[in-house]
Amino acid sequence: FSYAWKKLYEGSFVPDNGVTDQPMYNAQGEIYAIAKNVVKDRTDNHTSIVFDVNGQWKVLSKYDQLLHLVAGYRSYSDTYNSNYAMGYNTGSDNMTQLSNTTAALRHSKGINDNWKSESWYLNADYGYRNRYLLNFAMAMDASSRFGAKSGDFTLGNIPWAVFPSVTAGWLVSSEKFMKPVRFINYMKLSAGYGLAGNDYLPNYASRSYFESIRYRDAVSGLTLANIGNEKLKWETTASAHFSLDMSLLDNRWSLHAEVYKNRTKNLLIQKSLSEVAGQQYYWANGGELQNNGFNLRTNVRILNETDLKVDAGFSIGHYKNKILSLDDPQYINNVWGAQVLTEVGRPAGVFYGYKTQGVFKTSAEAEAAGLSVQDNTGKLTSFKAGDMHFLNADASDKLINQKDRQVIGDPNPDVYGNFTLNVSYRNFSLGALFTYVYGNDVYNALRANLESGKSVYNQSTAMQNRWVAEGQATGIPRATYGDPMGNARFSDRWIEDGSYLKCKSLTLSYKVPLQSSYLHGFTLWTSVNNLFTLTKYLGPDPEVSYGSSVLNQGIDAGLLPQTRTFYFGINLNL
Repeated sequence: FSYAWKKLYEGSFVPDNGVTDQPMYNAQGEIYAIAKNVVKDRTDNHTSIVFDVNGQWKVLSKYDQLLHLVAGYRSYSDTYNSNYAMGYNTGSDNMTQLSNTTAALRHSKGINDNWKSESWYLNADYGYRNRYLLNFAMAMDASSRFGAKSGDFTLGNIPWAVFPSVTAGWLVSSEKFMKPVRFINYMKLSAGYGLAGNDYLPNYASRSYFESIRYRDAVSGLTLANIGNEKLKWETTASAHFSLDMSLLDNRWSLHAEVYKNRTKNLLIQKSLSEVAGQQYYWANGGELQNNGFNLRTNVRILNETDLKVDAGFSIGHYKNKILSLDDPQYINNVWGAQVLTEVGRPAGVFYGYKTQGVFKTSAEAEAAGLSVQDNTGKLTSFKAGDMHFLNADASDKLINQKDRQVIGDPNPDVYGNFTLNVSYRNFSLGALFTYVYGNDVYNALRANLESGKSVYNQSTAMQNRWVAEGQATGIPRATYGDPMGNARFSDRWIEDGSYLKCKSLTLSYKVPLQSSYLHGFTLWTSVNNLFTLTKYLGPDPEVSYGSSVLNQGIDAGLLPQTRTFYFGINLNL
Protein backbone atom coordinates (compact mmCIF):
# COMPACT_ATOMS: atom_id res chain seq x y z
CA PHE A 1 0.00 0.00 0.00
CA SER A 2 1.31 3.46 -0.83
CA TYR A 3 -0.08 6.97 -0.45
CA ALA A 4 1.46 10.02 -2.11
CA TRP A 5 0.45 13.66 -1.88
CA LYS A 6 2.12 16.46 -3.84
CA LYS A 7 1.41 20.16 -3.86
CA LEU A 8 2.90 22.75 -6.23
CA TYR A 9 2.57 26.51 -6.20
CA GLU A 10 3.85 28.77 -8.98
CA GLY A 11 3.57 32.52 -9.30
CA SER A 12 4.93 35.09 -11.73
CA PHE A 13 4.80 38.85 -12.18
CA VAL A 14 5.78 40.79 -15.31
CA PRO A 15 6.17 44.47 -14.39
CA ASP A 16 5.12 47.55 -16.33
CA ASN A 17 8.41 49.37 -15.88
CA GLY A 18 10.91 48.40 -18.59
CA VAL A 19 8.51 46.12 -20.47
CA THR A 20 6.62 47.06 -23.64
CA ASP A 21 2.86 47.40 -23.24
CA GLN A 22 0.93 44.69 -25.09
CA PRO A 23 -2.36 45.22 -26.94
CA MET A 24 -5.08 42.66 -26.18
CA TYR A 25 -7.28 41.48 -29.05
CA ASN A 26 -10.73 39.95 -29.07
CA ALA A 27 -11.98 37.23 -31.42
CA GLN A 28 -12.73 39.85 -34.10
CA GLY A 29 -9.13 41.13 -34.03
CA GLU A 30 -10.09 44.38 -32.26
CA ILE A 31 -7.99 45.91 -29.49
CA TYR A 32 -10.09 46.05 -26.33
CA ALA A 33 -7.38 46.76 -23.71
CA ILE A 34 -3.68 47.46 -23.17
CA ALA A 35 -1.80 45.08 -20.88
CA LYS A 36 0.75 46.91 -18.73
CA ASN A 37 1.72 44.33 -16.12
CA VAL A 38 0.74 40.68 -15.74
CA VAL A 39 0.16 38.43 -12.70
CA LYS A 40 -0.10 34.62 -12.89
CA ASP A 41 -0.82 32.13 -10.09
CA ARG A 42 -1.14 28.36 -10.19
CA THR A 43 -1.73 25.71 -7.52
CA ASP A 44 -1.64 21.95 -8.15
CA ASN A 45 -2.60 19.10 -5.80
CA HIS A 46 -2.06 15.44 -6.74
CA THR A 47 -3.05 12.51 -4.55
CA SER A 48 -2.19 8.94 -5.55
CA ILE A 49 -3.17 5.71 -3.77
CA VAL A 50 -1.85 2.27 -4.81
CA PHE A 51 -3.03 -1.00 -3.30
CA ASP A 52 -1.65 -4.41 -4.24
CA VAL A 53 -2.27 -7.79 -2.61
CA ASN A 54 -1.18 -11.17 -3.93
CA GLY A 55 -0.67 -14.76 -2.92
CA GLN A 56 2.00 -17.25 -3.97
CA TRP A 57 1.70 -21.02 -4.20
CA LYS A 58 4.39 -23.57 -4.99
CA VAL A 59 2.22 -26.27 -6.52
CA LEU A 60 5.15 -28.51 -7.51
CA SER A 61 8.67 -28.43 -6.13
CA LYS A 62 10.54 -31.49 -7.36
CA TYR A 63 13.76 -32.04 -9.24
CA ASP A 64 12.10 -32.80 -12.55
CA GLN A 65 9.12 -30.42 -12.25
CA LEU A 66 8.53 -26.99 -10.76
CA LEU A 67 5.28 -25.01 -10.80
CA HIS A 68 4.95 -21.63 -9.10
CA LEU A 69 1.73 -19.55 -9.12
CA VAL A 70 1.21 -15.90 -8.20
CA ALA A 71 -2.27 -14.34 -8.21
CA GLY A 72 -3.36 -10.92 -6.99
CA TYR A 73 -5.33 -7.72 -7.23
CA ARG A 74 -3.98 -4.19 -7.85
CA SER A 75 -5.73 -0.81 -7.90
CA TYR A 76 -4.65 2.75 -8.63
CA SER A 77 -6.64 5.80 -7.61
CA ASP A 78 -5.57 9.35 -8.49
CA THR A 79 -7.01 12.80 -7.84
CA TYR A 80 -5.59 15.89 -9.47
CA ASN A 81 -6.76 19.45 -8.85
CA SER A 82 -5.28 22.50 -10.53
CA ASN A 83 -6.29 26.15 -10.32
CA TYR A 84 -4.81 28.71 -12.67
CA ALA A 85 -5.52 32.43 -12.83
CA MET A 86 -3.99 35.41 -14.59
CA GLY A 87 -4.78 39.10 -14.61
CA TYR A 88 -3.55 42.38 -16.01
CA ASN A 89 -2.96 45.90 -14.73
CA THR A 90 -2.62 45.98 -10.95
CA GLY A 91 -2.17 49.76 -11.07
CA SER A 92 1.40 49.69 -9.77
CA ASP A 93 4.46 47.46 -9.96
CA ASN A 94 4.50 47.55 -6.16
CA MET A 95 1.22 45.63 -6.08
CA THR A 96 1.86 42.10 -7.33
CA GLN A 97 -1.22 40.26 -6.04
CA LEU A 98 -3.82 38.80 -8.37
CA SER A 99 -6.59 40.51 -6.42
CA ASN A 100 -5.17 43.89 -7.48
CA THR A 101 -5.66 43.25 -11.20
CA THR A 102 -8.52 44.78 -13.17
CA ALA A 103 -11.58 42.56 -12.73
CA ALA A 104 -12.54 42.70 -16.42
CA LEU A 105 -9.02 41.57 -17.35
CA ARG A 106 -8.84 38.68 -14.88
CA HIS A 107 -9.23 35.12 -16.11
CA SER A 108 -9.20 31.79 -14.30
CA LYS A 109 -9.63 28.12 -15.06
CA GLY A 110 -9.31 24.86 -13.20
CA ILE A 111 -8.96 21.11 -13.51
CA ASN A 112 -10.61 18.55 -11.26
CA ASP A 113 -9.60 15.11 -12.49
CA ASN A 114 -10.20 11.71 -10.93
CA TRP A 115 -9.14 8.45 -12.53
CA LYS A 116 -8.92 4.86 -11.42
CA SER A 117 -7.73 1.53 -12.72
CA GLU A 118 -7.98 -2.02 -11.43
CA SER A 119 -6.34 -5.29 -12.37
CA TRP A 120 -6.70 -8.94 -11.41
CA TYR A 121 -3.58 -10.83 -12.45
CA LEU A 122 -2.18 -14.35 -12.58
CA ASN A 123 1.34 -15.58 -13.29
CA ALA A 124 2.40 -19.23 -13.64
CA ASP A 125 5.99 -20.48 -14.05
CA TYR A 126 6.58 -24.10 -15.00
CA GLY A 127 9.91 -25.90 -15.43
CA TYR A 128 10.70 -29.46 -16.48
CA ARG A 129 14.11 -31.04 -15.83
CA ASN A 130 15.67 -27.59 -15.63
CA ARG A 131 15.60 -27.44 -19.44
CA TYR A 132 12.09 -26.70 -20.65
CA LEU A 133 10.45 -23.57 -19.27
CA LEU A 134 6.98 -22.19 -19.69
CA ASN A 135 5.46 -18.96 -18.39
CA PHE A 136 1.82 -17.97 -18.60
CA ALA A 137 0.49 -14.60 -17.46
CA MET A 138 -2.91 -13.02 -17.66
CA ALA A 139 -4.33 -9.69 -16.51
CA MET A 140 -7.95 -8.57 -16.37
CA ASP A 141 -7.89 -4.75 -16.43
CA ALA A 142 -10.40 -1.93 -16.08
CA SER A 143 -9.87 1.82 -16.48
CA SER A 144 -12.14 4.77 -15.73
CA ARG A 145 -10.89 6.51 -18.87
CA PHE A 146 -12.99 4.30 -21.13
CA GLY A 147 -16.69 4.16 -21.82
CA ALA A 148 -19.32 1.68 -20.75
CA LYS A 149 -18.80 -0.46 -23.87
CA SER A 150 -15.01 -0.66 -23.78
CA GLY A 151 -14.29 -4.14 -22.43
CA ASP A 152 -14.40 -7.74 -23.56
CA PHE A 153 -17.12 -8.35 -20.95
CA THR A 154 -18.85 -6.58 -18.07
CA LEU A 155 -18.62 -7.66 -14.44
CA GLY A 156 -20.10 -5.66 -11.58
CA ASN A 157 -21.19 -2.95 -14.05
CA ILE A 158 -17.51 -2.48 -14.93
CA PRO A 159 -16.13 -3.26 -18.42
CA TRP A 160 -13.06 -5.50 -18.26
CA ALA A 161 -10.43 -6.35 -20.87
CA VAL A 162 -8.26 -9.49 -20.78
CA PHE A 163 -4.57 -9.49 -21.76
CA PRO A 164 -2.85 -12.92 -21.78
CA SER A 165 0.74 -13.81 -22.66
CA VAL A 166 2.78 -16.99 -22.95
CA THR A 167 6.56 -17.51 -23.17
CA ALA A 168 8.42 -20.77 -23.75
CA GLY A 169 12.12 -21.32 -23.11
CA TRP A 170 14.65 -24.02 -23.86
CA LEU A 171 17.85 -24.22 -21.80
CA VAL A 172 19.98 -25.77 -24.51
CA SER A 173 23.16 -25.80 -22.42
CA SER A 174 21.55 -28.30 -20.00
CA GLU A 175 21.18 -30.91 -22.72
CA LYS A 176 23.60 -33.85 -22.76
CA PHE A 177 24.68 -33.21 -26.34
CA MET A 178 26.07 -29.82 -25.26
CA LYS A 179 28.65 -31.22 -22.83
CA PRO A 180 31.42 -31.56 -25.47
CA VAL A 181 30.90 -27.91 -26.48
CA ARG A 182 32.95 -26.47 -23.63
CA PHE A 183 33.29 -22.90 -24.87
CA ILE A 184 29.52 -22.41 -24.40
CA ASN A 185 28.72 -22.11 -20.70
CA TYR A 186 25.08 -21.08 -21.03
CA MET A 187 22.62 -21.03 -23.90
CA LYS A 188 18.90 -20.35 -23.82
CA LEU A 189 16.31 -19.95 -26.58
CA SER A 190 12.95 -18.39 -25.86
CA ALA A 191 9.89 -17.29 -27.78
CA GLY A 192 6.74 -15.58 -26.67
CA TYR A 193 3.46 -13.98 -27.64
CA GLY A 194 1.20 -11.70 -25.66
CA LEU A 195 -1.33 -8.89 -25.59
CA ALA A 196 -0.96 -5.57 -23.77
CA GLY A 197 -3.36 -2.65 -23.39
CA ASN A 198 -2.83 1.11 -23.48
CA ASP A 199 -5.19 3.64 -21.87
CA TYR A 200 -3.12 6.78 -22.51
CA LEU A 201 -5.77 9.37 -23.30
CA PRO A 202 -7.49 12.25 -21.44
CA ASN A 203 -9.35 11.16 -18.31
CA TYR A 204 -12.81 12.17 -19.54
CA ALA A 205 -12.41 11.53 -23.27
CA SER A 206 -15.29 9.04 -23.24
CA ARG A 207 -17.69 11.56 -21.71
CA SER A 208 -19.47 14.66 -22.98
CA TYR A 209 -19.08 17.61 -20.63
CA PHE A 210 -19.25 21.38 -20.40
CA GLU A 211 -16.85 23.99 -19.04
CA SER A 212 -17.29 27.47 -17.65
CA ILE A 213 -16.19 30.46 -19.76
CA ARG A 214 -16.36 34.24 -19.63
CA TYR A 215 -18.47 35.82 -22.36
CA ARG A 216 -17.53 39.35 -23.52
CA ASP A 217 -15.75 39.77 -20.18
CA ALA A 218 -19.11 40.37 -18.59
CA VAL A 219 -20.85 37.12 -17.65
CA SER A 220 -19.99 33.47 -17.08
CA GLY A 221 -21.59 30.61 -18.97
CA LEU A 222 -21.22 27.00 -19.99
CA THR A 223 -19.93 25.78 -23.32
CA LEU A 224 -19.44 22.29 -24.75
CA ALA A 225 -15.88 21.17 -23.98
CA ASN A 226 -15.84 17.58 -25.22
CA ILE A 227 -17.95 15.19 -27.26
CA GLY A 228 -17.80 11.81 -25.56
CA ASN A 229 -17.52 8.36 -27.06
CA GLU A 230 -18.73 5.55 -24.79
CA LYS A 231 -17.36 2.99 -27.28
CA LEU A 232 -13.75 4.01 -26.57
CA LYS A 233 -11.75 0.92 -25.66
CA TRP A 234 -8.23 -0.25 -24.99
CA GLU A 235 -5.55 0.22 -27.61
CA THR A 236 -4.22 -3.34 -27.85
CA THR A 237 -0.74 -4.47 -28.91
CA ALA A 238 0.02 -8.05 -29.89
CA SER A 239 3.72 -8.82 -29.45
CA ALA A 240 5.75 -11.76 -30.73
CA HIS A 241 9.45 -12.16 -29.96
CA PHE A 242 12.31 -14.63 -30.27
CA SER A 243 15.51 -14.29 -28.25
CA LEU A 244 18.87 -15.94 -27.67
CA ASP A 245 20.96 -15.66 -24.49
CA MET A 246 24.51 -17.01 -24.34
CA SER A 247 27.53 -17.01 -22.08
CA LEU A 248 30.84 -18.15 -23.57
CA LEU A 249 34.56 -18.58 -22.89
CA ASP A 250 34.32 -19.28 -19.16
CA ASN A 251 31.59 -16.67 -18.80
CA ARG A 252 33.83 -13.88 -20.07
CA TRP A 253 31.55 -13.08 -23.00
CA SER A 254 27.78 -12.71 -22.70
CA LEU A 255 25.36 -12.12 -25.56
CA HIS A 256 21.66 -11.32 -25.84
CA ALA A 257 19.86 -11.03 -29.18
CA GLU A 258 16.15 -10.47 -29.76
CA VAL A 259 13.89 -9.88 -32.72
CA TYR A 260 10.29 -8.80 -32.28
CA LYS A 261 7.16 -7.91 -34.18
CA ASN A 262 4.36 -5.85 -32.65
CA ARG A 263 0.97 -5.06 -34.10
CA THR A 264 -1.26 -2.47 -32.45
CA LYS A 265 -4.98 -2.37 -33.11
CA ASN A 266 -7.71 0.10 -32.14
CA LEU A 267 -5.31 3.04 -32.06
CA LEU A 268 -6.41 5.85 -29.76
CA ILE A 269 -6.66 8.83 -32.11
CA GLN A 270 -8.38 12.19 -32.43
CA LYS A 271 -10.82 12.36 -35.32
CA SER A 272 -11.90 15.61 -36.96
CA LEU A 273 -15.43 16.92 -36.54
CA SER A 274 -17.61 19.19 -38.65
CA GLU A 275 -17.73 22.83 -37.60
CA VAL A 276 -21.39 22.47 -36.61
CA ALA A 277 -20.36 20.05 -33.83
CA GLY A 278 -18.80 22.84 -31.78
CA GLN A 279 -15.55 20.89 -31.34
CA GLN A 280 -12.63 20.27 -33.66
CA TYR A 281 -11.91 16.70 -32.54
CA TYR A 282 -13.23 13.74 -30.60
CA TRP A 283 -11.43 10.64 -29.35
CA ALA A 284 -12.03 7.31 -31.06
CA ASN A 285 -10.41 3.99 -31.92
CA GLY A 286 -9.22 3.41 -35.43
CA GLY A 287 -6.39 1.98 -37.44
CA GLU A 288 -3.46 -0.37 -36.97
CA LEU A 289 0.24 0.17 -36.42
CA GLN A 290 3.10 -2.28 -36.92
CA ASN A 291 6.54 -2.26 -35.24
CA ASN A 292 9.37 -4.58 -36.27
CA GLY A 293 12.81 -4.46 -34.76
CA PHE A 294 15.73 -6.07 -32.99
CA ASN A 295 17.90 -5.55 -29.93
CA LEU A 296 21.44 -6.79 -29.49
CA ARG A 297 23.69 -6.38 -26.46
CA THR A 298 26.97 -7.95 -25.47
CA ASN A 299 29.52 -7.69 -22.68
CA VAL A 300 33.14 -8.88 -22.74
CA ARG A 301 35.77 -9.13 -20.02
CA ILE A 302 38.81 -8.00 -21.97
CA LEU A 303 41.35 -8.38 -19.14
CA ASN A 304 40.99 -10.63 -16.12
CA GLU A 305 44.25 -10.23 -14.23
CA THR A 306 44.57 -10.35 -10.45
CA ASP A 307 44.96 -6.59 -10.05
CA LEU A 308 43.51 -5.35 -13.33
CA LYS A 309 40.13 -6.12 -14.83
CA VAL A 310 38.56 -4.47 -17.88
CA ASP A 311 34.96 -4.99 -19.03
CA ALA A 312 33.33 -3.49 -22.11
CA GLY A 313 29.71 -3.63 -23.23
CA PHE A 314 27.78 -2.57 -26.29
CA SER A 315 24.13 -2.54 -27.33
CA ILE A 316 22.31 -1.57 -30.49
CA GLY A 317 18.63 -1.45 -31.30
CA HIS A 318 16.54 -0.72 -34.35
CA TYR A 319 12.84 -0.52 -35.05
CA LYS A 320 10.70 0.36 -38.01
CA ASN A 321 7.05 1.24 -37.62
CA LYS A 322 4.35 1.75 -40.19
CA ILE A 323 0.69 2.70 -40.12
CA LEU A 324 -1.21 -0.24 -41.64
CA SER A 325 -4.74 1.12 -41.72
CA LEU A 326 -6.86 4.13 -40.75
CA ASP A 327 -10.54 4.95 -40.89
CA ASP A 328 -9.69 8.21 -42.66
CA PRO A 329 -6.89 8.68 -45.24
CA GLN A 330 -4.79 10.76 -42.85
CA TYR A 331 -4.78 12.71 -39.61
CA ILE A 332 -2.84 15.90 -38.95
CA ASN A 333 -2.30 17.01 -35.36
CA ASN A 334 -0.91 20.38 -34.29
CA VAL A 335 1.75 20.12 -31.57
CA TRP A 336 3.61 23.28 -30.57
CA GLY A 337 3.32 24.75 -34.05
CA ALA A 338 4.27 21.50 -35.76
CA GLN A 339 1.98 19.46 -37.97
CA VAL A 340 2.33 15.76 -37.15
CA LEU A 341 1.08 13.41 -39.86
CA THR A 342 -0.56 10.02 -39.34
CA GLU A 343 -1.02 8.32 -42.72
CA VAL A 344 -1.26 4.77 -44.02
CA GLY A 345 2.07 3.42 -45.24
CA ARG A 346 4.17 5.93 -43.28
CA PRO A 347 5.91 5.79 -39.90
CA ALA A 348 4.02 7.19 -36.93
CA GLY A 349 4.58 10.79 -35.87
CA VAL A 350 6.37 12.19 -38.95
CA PHE A 351 6.63 15.96 -39.41
CA TYR A 352 4.49 17.43 -42.18
CA GLY A 353 5.33 20.90 -43.47
CA TYR A 354 7.03 22.94 -46.16
CA LYS A 355 10.42 22.38 -47.75
CA THR A 356 12.60 25.46 -48.21
CA GLN A 357 15.26 26.47 -50.72
CA GLY A 358 16.89 29.29 -48.81
CA VAL A 359 16.05 33.01 -48.78
CA PHE A 360 15.48 35.13 -51.87
CA LYS A 361 18.64 37.26 -52.06
CA THR A 362 17.42 39.71 -54.69
CA SER A 363 14.17 41.05 -56.09
CA ALA A 364 15.01 39.54 -59.48
CA GLU A 365 15.38 36.10 -57.92
CA ALA A 366 11.99 36.42 -56.21
CA GLU A 367 10.31 37.66 -59.40
CA ALA A 368 11.77 34.77 -61.38
CA ALA A 369 10.22 32.27 -58.99
CA GLY A 370 6.84 34.00 -59.31
CA LEU A 371 5.48 32.58 -56.07
CA SER A 372 2.74 34.20 -53.99
CA VAL A 373 0.38 33.66 -51.05
CA GLN A 374 -3.37 34.22 -50.86
CA ASP A 375 -5.15 35.76 -47.87
CA ASN A 376 -8.70 35.09 -46.66
CA THR A 377 -10.16 37.63 -49.07
CA GLY A 378 -8.50 36.04 -52.10
CA LYS A 379 -5.89 38.77 -52.50
CA LEU A 380 -2.52 37.57 -53.86
CA THR A 381 0.78 38.86 -52.48
CA SER A 382 4.04 37.99 -54.20
CA PHE A 383 7.15 36.87 -52.36
CA LYS A 384 9.91 39.50 -52.36
CA ALA A 385 13.61 39.68 -51.65
CA GLY A 386 14.24 38.58 -48.07
CA ASP A 387 11.34 36.10 -48.00
CA MET A 388 11.74 32.33 -47.68
CA HIS A 389 11.83 30.40 -50.94
CA PHE A 390 9.37 27.58 -50.30
CA LEU A 391 9.28 24.59 -52.61
CA ASN A 392 6.17 24.67 -54.80
CA ALA A 393 5.33 20.94 -54.63
CA ASP A 394 1.94 21.43 -56.32
CA ALA A 395 2.99 22.45 -59.83
CA SER A 396 -0.59 23.26 -60.85
CA ASP A 397 -0.23 26.82 -59.55
CA LYS A 398 2.28 29.31 -58.23
CA LEU A 399 0.63 29.56 -54.82
CA ILE A 400 2.29 28.46 -51.60
CA ASN A 401 -0.48 26.84 -49.58
CA GLN A 402 -1.33 23.63 -47.74
CA LYS A 403 -1.14 21.61 -50.96
CA ASP A 404 2.64 22.16 -50.93
CA ARG A 405 3.21 20.41 -47.59
CA GLN A 406 5.38 17.29 -47.55
CA VAL A 407 6.98 14.97 -45.03
CA ILE A 408 9.99 16.96 -43.80
CA GLY A 409 11.26 14.87 -40.89
CA ASP A 410 11.00 11.62 -38.97
CA PRO A 411 11.61 11.51 -35.19
CA ASN A 412 12.17 7.73 -35.29
CA PRO A 413 15.91 6.90 -35.17
CA ASP A 414 17.70 4.47 -37.45
CA VAL A 415 19.63 2.95 -34.53
CA TYR A 416 20.03 3.59 -30.81
CA GLY A 417 21.87 2.02 -27.90
CA ASN A 418 24.74 2.43 -25.47
CA PHE A 419 28.19 1.20 -24.64
CA THR A 420 29.93 0.82 -21.31
CA LEU A 421 33.48 0.60 -20.02
CA ASN A 422 34.48 -0.56 -16.54
CA VAL A 423 38.09 -0.67 -15.34
CA SER A 424 39.19 -1.83 -11.91
CA TYR A 425 42.78 -1.71 -10.63
CA ARG A 426 43.28 -3.06 -7.14
CA ASN A 427 40.92 -0.97 -4.97
CA PHE A 428 40.12 1.64 -7.64
CA SER A 429 37.33 1.30 -10.19
CA LEU A 430 36.17 3.53 -13.02
CA GLY A 431 32.88 3.08 -14.85
CA ALA A 432 31.47 4.97 -17.84
CA LEU A 433 28.13 4.78 -19.65
CA PHE A 434 27.62 6.29 -23.10
CA THR A 435 24.30 6.46 -24.96
CA TYR A 436 23.76 7.21 -28.62
CA VAL A 437 21.00 7.80 -31.14
CA TYR A 438 21.49 8.11 -34.89
CA GLY A 439 19.22 9.06 -37.77
CA ASN A 440 16.36 10.88 -36.00
CA ASP A 441 14.95 14.36 -36.64
CA VAL A 442 14.00 16.94 -33.99
CA TYR A 443 11.59 19.86 -34.36
CA ASN A 444 13.26 22.78 -32.57
CA ALA A 445 10.10 24.61 -31.45
CA LEU A 446 12.13 26.78 -29.10
CA ARG A 447 14.23 28.11 -31.99
CA ALA A 448 11.08 28.53 -34.09
CA ASN A 449 9.79 30.96 -31.46
CA LEU A 450 13.11 32.76 -30.94
CA GLU A 451 13.86 33.23 -34.66
CA SER A 452 10.41 33.85 -36.12
CA GLY A 453 10.87 37.65 -36.35
CA LYS A 454 7.11 38.18 -36.43
CA SER A 455 6.38 39.75 -33.03
CA VAL A 456 7.76 42.17 -30.45
CA TYR A 457 8.86 39.36 -28.13
CA ASN A 458 12.55 38.78 -27.46
CA GLN A 459 14.46 36.96 -30.20
CA SER A 460 17.82 35.23 -30.18
CA THR A 461 21.03 36.81 -31.45
CA ALA A 462 20.66 34.68 -34.61
CA MET A 463 18.26 37.41 -35.82
CA GLN A 464 21.27 39.68 -36.30
CA ASN A 465 21.90 37.65 -39.47
CA ARG A 466 18.40 38.24 -40.89
CA TRP A 467 18.01 39.59 -44.43
CA VAL A 468 18.15 43.41 -44.48
CA ALA A 469 19.68 44.40 -47.85
CA GLU A 470 19.39 43.54 -51.54
CA GLY A 471 21.80 40.77 -52.51
CA GLN A 472 22.47 39.58 -48.97
CA ALA A 473 23.03 35.82 -48.68
CA THR A 474 21.57 34.45 -45.43
CA GLY A 475 19.40 31.64 -44.16
CA ILE A 476 17.18 33.88 -42.00
CA PRO A 477 14.41 35.86 -43.76
CA ARG A 478 13.49 39.47 -43.12
CA ALA A 479 11.65 40.33 -39.93
CA THR A 480 8.08 41.49 -40.55
CA TYR A 481 5.55 42.05 -37.80
CA GLY A 482 2.70 39.59 -38.08
CA ASP A 483 4.56 37.52 -40.70
CA PRO A 484 2.11 38.17 -43.59
CA MET A 485 4.10 35.96 -45.99
CA GLY A 486 4.29 33.03 -43.57
CA ASN A 487 8.08 32.93 -43.51
CA ALA A 488 7.98 31.42 -40.00
CA ARG A 489 5.47 28.69 -40.91
CA PHE A 490 6.30 25.09 -40.02
CA SER A 491 9.01 24.01 -42.44
CA ASP A 492 12.27 22.10 -42.63
CA ARG A 493 13.91 25.31 -41.44
CA TRP A 494 13.07 24.15 -37.90
CA ILE A 495 13.88 20.45 -38.43
CA GLU A 496 17.34 19.42 -37.23
CA ASP A 497 19.44 16.28 -37.03
CA GLY A 498 18.89 14.88 -33.52
CA SER A 499 21.74 12.33 -33.59
CA TYR A 500 23.99 12.41 -30.54
CA LEU A 501 26.59 10.65 -28.44
CA LYS A 502 26.22 11.38 -24.74
CA CYS A 503 28.40 10.55 -21.76
CA LYS A 504 25.51 9.60 -19.51
CA SER A 505 27.52 8.86 -16.39
CA LEU A 506 31.11 8.57 -15.18
CA THR A 507 31.85 7.04 -11.75
CA LEU A 508 35.11 6.70 -9.82
CA SER A 509 35.27 4.73 -6.57
CA TYR A 510 37.90 3.62 -4.06
CA LYS A 511 37.46 0.71 -1.69
CA VAL A 512 39.32 1.54 1.51
CA PRO A 513 41.23 -1.56 2.70
CA LEU A 514 39.95 -2.33 6.20
CA GLN A 515 40.01 -5.35 8.47
CA SER A 516 37.33 -5.14 11.08
CA SER A 517 34.79 -7.51 12.59
CA TYR A 518 32.17 -4.71 12.53
CA LEU A 519 32.90 -2.92 9.26
CA HIS A 520 32.99 -5.21 6.21
CA GLY A 521 33.28 -2.53 3.55
CA PHE A 522 34.07 1.16 3.23
CA THR A 523 33.93 2.75 -0.25
CA LEU A 524 34.34 6.36 -1.33
CA TRP A 525 32.84 7.32 -4.68
CA THR A 526 32.09 10.26 -6.91
CA SER A 527 30.15 10.47 -10.16
CA VAL A 528 28.93 12.94 -12.75
CA ASN A 529 25.86 12.58 -14.98
CA ASN A 530 25.48 14.10 -18.46
CA LEU A 531 29.14 15.01 -18.62
CA PHE A 532 29.09 15.96 -22.31
CA THR A 533 27.06 15.57 -25.50
CA LEU A 534 28.41 15.42 -29.04
CA THR A 535 25.77 16.56 -31.51
CA LYS A 536 25.00 18.94 -34.38
CA TYR A 537 21.70 19.91 -32.76
CA LEU A 538 21.46 23.65 -32.06
CA GLY A 539 19.25 23.33 -28.97
CA PRO A 540 20.45 22.68 -25.41
CA ASP A 541 19.75 18.93 -25.50
CA PRO A 542 18.84 16.65 -28.45
CA GLU A 543 17.38 14.01 -26.09
CA VAL A 544 13.92 15.59 -26.05
CA SER A 545 10.26 14.67 -26.11
CA TYR A 546 7.25 16.85 -25.39
CA GLY A 547 5.33 13.88 -23.97
CA SER A 548 4.99 10.12 -23.96
CA SER A 549 2.52 10.05 -26.86
CA VAL A 550 3.89 8.87 -30.20
CA LEU A 551 2.75 12.21 -31.64
CA ASN A 552 4.98 14.14 -29.20
CA GLN A 553 8.28 12.47 -30.01
CA GLY A 554 11.19 14.60 -31.19
CA ILE A 555 9.60 17.94 -30.26
CA ASP A 556 11.75 20.41 -28.32
CA ALA A 557 9.30 22.83 -26.70
CA GLY A 558 11.92 24.41 -24.47
CA LEU A 559 11.41 22.18 -21.44
CA LEU A 560 14.24 22.09 -18.89
CA PRO A 561 17.10 20.07 -20.43
CA GLN A 562 18.99 17.35 -18.59
CA THR A 563 21.62 19.03 -16.45
CA ARG A 564 25.15 18.08 -15.52
CA THR A 565 25.05 16.84 -11.94
CA PHE A 566 27.82 15.83 -9.52
CA TYR A 567 27.53 13.32 -6.69
CA PHE A 568 29.81 12.35 -3.81
CA GLY A 569 29.07 9.44 -1.50
CA ILE A 570 30.19 6.84 1.01
CA ASN A 571 29.09 3.21 1.12
CA LEU A 572 29.32 1.38 4.44
CA ASN A 573 28.79 -2.38 4.81
CA LEU A 574 28.21 -3.38 8.42
